Amino acid sequence: MKRFLAMVLTLAMLLSLAACGSDSNTETTSAAGNSTAGETNAAGETSSVDTSDIYGGVAVQEGGTFVIGATGDPQSFNPDYLSDDYLWPIAQNMFNRLVKLTTDDTVIPDLAESWEFSDDGLTLTFHLREGVKWHDGVDFTSADVKWTYDTIIAESWNRSSSLESVESIECPDDNTVVFHLKSADITIIPKLGWYGLFILPQHLYEGQDPATCEAATTNPVGTGPFKFESYETGVGVTLVKNEDFWGDEPNPDELIFAIYTDQDTLYQAFLNGEVDVMGTSLPSANVGELDNDDNYRVFTQLAQNRTYITFNFDDPDFSKVEVRRAVELAVDRQGIFDRVGGAGAVAEYYVSPLQTDYLDENYKIPDRNVEEARALLESAGYTADADGYYIHTTMDVFESGNFANIAQIVKANLAEAGIDITINMMEMSAWTEKVQQNKNFSVSMLAGYQGPDISGLAGRIQSDGATNIGGYSNERIDELFALSNVETDITQRAAYYSEIQQIMSEEVPMVFLLDNGGQYAFPSNVLGSPYDLPELAASSEYTYLAFAAE
Repeated sequence: MKRFLAMVLTLAMLLSLAACGSDSNTETTSAAGNSTAGETNAAGETSSVDTSDIYGGVAVQEGGTFVIGATGDPQSFNPDYLSDDYLWPIAQNMFNRLVKLTTDDTVIPDLAESWEFSDDGLTLTFHLREGVKWHDGVDFTSADVKWTYDTIIAESWNRSSSLESVESIECPDDNTVVFHLKSADITIIPKLGWYGLFILPQHLYEGQDPATCEAATTNPVGTGPFKFESYETGVGVTLVKNEDFWGDEPNPDELIFAIYTDQDTLYQAFLNGEVDVMGTSLPSANVGELDNDDNYRVFTQLAQNRTYITFNFDDPDFSKVEVRRAVELAVDRQGIFDRVGGAGAVAEYYVSPLQTDYLDENYKIPDRNVEEARALLESAGYTADADGYYIHTTMDVFESGNFANIAQIVKANLAEAGIDITINMMEMSAWTEKVQQNKNFSVSMLAGYQGPDISGLAGRIQSDGATNIGGYSNERIDELFALSNVETDITQRAAYYSEIQQIMSEEVPMVFLLDNGGQYAFPSNVLGSPYDLPELAASSEYTYLAFAAE
């Protein structure tokens, strides 16, 4: 067990996990088992965040309304039920988790102010903040945490896989939550700060339909810095300051998430001053345009976020590894990057290049080879028709970012290899129902954050992974993920992930295209963005946003 605790410490250092206590007079125990006074991170080091001068000495206006760009309508206001990128930036301002992730993937306290593992690693105890209230004035308690996570697990909601190591949850009092784990799990803390694990109000959801009840549609209630005010389909969502927020007082009086379904139109609205914050990265074609413009401040960041083609493994064509490998060989990843890559990079490996401790350079994605792709199709028994095509199929893609442009390039690439693709562009809600829920597709395309830890990959290729929409399944990969989650030696953990990459290179469960990055621009008079204050704010949390005083 000492080796387990040492591994928790090592991983915590790698992930910069801060298991902090907020009361300088309280003894807190970190995930590594170190007991220290004051704020301590998971390595047992004293740390603190000075919020007395978060704007660098620049005077700011108090309050005000910020208009933030959004690229689509939320499917609901339940942040845990479905995967919903359009709700994500709104939810981060309305709801809280036990812990949260900053823009640089550091884990910091949220509703939990401290936590510790037992000596055997099988019990994880969270100490909750006191005096927290829901937006409707009802007290927040540990019962809300237990109900939320129990429901996510029992109903297999979007991120239930992040809680797969949880055996049971108990609440010895209103401010303490105890997780009993099936096995030691060094990944659970960062996973709790991720997608789809916001704490929901039990008193409003229990016994209700999680998709259609009032709390999920017309009156969402959270514990976050901003409260729901109104929503108009196709227009936007308005949030107002939560005057009773338990944390640092939000500066803006109001946040308006204005919906622009076209990213280029949103960019022009930003340049014209119609929106104060884009709410998303600059369009790929416009990366670099504002670098030397004194009217803006620009932040550039390569993310653990990848764009890839995914397959339905029940499809008679794409269940064949030769066909999937042919797609991998046919796509022009460099050409895609040159057209739409922006601040990102060409995908070269089967895991994110930012996972430097686990990336195995022996398993690189092969270079484009159209002739080899055609030969693979013929070896699988396909014969070209009069038009030179071996396969005719449809790729279902939802309207988001650069997906439309990438899909057209992929269509042209695969045509050269004898695969005829018809592109079906859909609204995200229609795609969610057809592809994600009903599995009624052959080929699709996804992009997304890979997780604060390498284990985030499991969500996409583990048999029961939340984002494994195609149904890929490999028993050895499942076993390797399970072994890696309890492994106490970094070298051995890397060996497990090396084997995972080897299997991925052989079986091609998905075809990686891009490692995504972004440029995020803010007018020079707008301060306190998450990129200004990565040590304080989650990536879409605007608590500290402020206009500079004139």
